[in-house]
Amino acid sequence: MGDVTPPHTSAASPTQTTTPTEAVTPSQGTPPAQSVTPSHGTAPSSVTLPRGAGAVRALTGLQRSPAESTMSVHRALISRLRGAGLVLIFCVVFVIMWSKSPFFFTTANLVTALSVVSILGMMAVAETLLVFTGEIDISIGSVMAMTSVLIGLLSVAGLNIWLASAIALIAAALIGLLNGLITVKLNIYSLITTLGTYSIFLGIAYAFSNYSTVSLHNEGFKALGGSVIGIPVPVFVFVILWLLGAFIARFTALGRYIYATGDNRDAALRAGIPQGRIRIGLFVATSLSAGVAGVIVTAQLGAAAPQIGDSYLLSVVTAVILGGASLTGGRGTMFGTLVAVAILGVLQNGFALLQFSTSLQNTALGILLIFAVLTDQLVRKLERA
Repeated sequence: MGDVTPPHTSAASPTQTTTPTEAVTPSQGTPPAQSVTPSHGTAPSSVTLPRGAGAVRALTGLQRSPAESTMSVHRALISRLRGAGLVLIFCVVFVIMWSKSPFFFTTANLVTALSVVSILGMMAVAETLLVFTGEIDISIGSVMAMTSVLIGLLSVAGLNIWLASAIALIAAALIGLLNGLITVKLNIYSLITTLGTYSIFLGIAYAFSNYSTVSLHNEGFKALGGSVIGIPVPVFVFVILWLLGAFIARFTALGRYIYATGDNRDAALRAGIPQGRIRIGLFVATSLSAGVAGVIVTAQLGAAAPQIGDSYLLSVVTAVILGGASLTGGRGTMFGTLVAVAILGVLQNGFALLQFSTSLQNTALGILLIFAVLTDQLVRKLERA
């Protein structure tokens, strides 16, 4: 399940054949290494591209130095240890919550916890892929709000609720497109871009709804937030999205391009990787995942409300960073995100059962976020050691 974190890459021109810095005479019948010169920015069909920085190297024909090979092994070991550590943390937290509340390990509570944590997981999957590229989106809360408010307003206006949901999802994708274009084309930090759009669209959502909640009475729509064979619908959606994200990150050229973009953007660009379009596409995917989450939460509540996304922003970012995705891009695993989502789900559910106040829960989440960032910095220092 764990992915191998890609090594660091160096910028190199894809139009030149790279030769070793020292002449090496092959011995014992060993044929010399062949350089690969790509054409039109695409990888030759005979080359199997590794993930991350290795994708750039395969495209440019560069050979990995012994020092880089050692660093790659070092990173892989650290990644596996970090994944094992996350699993251990999950087990410890689960046992603690089980021992503190007699209601924790019950079927009804676990089903509820799965439903809630699946909403978080849907957005964490797309956010993880985006962070792999070195970008971040903190506007997801406002996208959820806009999605819910649009469904409510269009339904009240007499539009079919499913059509209203489709329009709301299109609006969510357009917000992501706006985030991507501003970040990529205007070269503005994604943190600043999405912080601005978060404030803009959350304000619009509250203004359009007049700070009020709109009740929805379509039973078919409410079933979207219900259960199938005893399992909440959001769980199925989360599992499908996570499997898709894990497949893309681990087994596709797109996944390798995503890692390579975050590891060294200039080298990826020179290798012919469309890193700009990839980043814009992932901004759209992240906003669309928030839109899907907004639709499902609206169905669960049976009402459209502008405040539905308030509690998810910090949780999503914490899950992604705690799971091992580096804010600098180029490293991380979907498995780490999955375990981190589970940890946050257990903590939030346990806190609710123990009747911790919302302010105390937010304090704990903030501490966990700082811990996750410090862990990421420590891991990068160990990789360079």
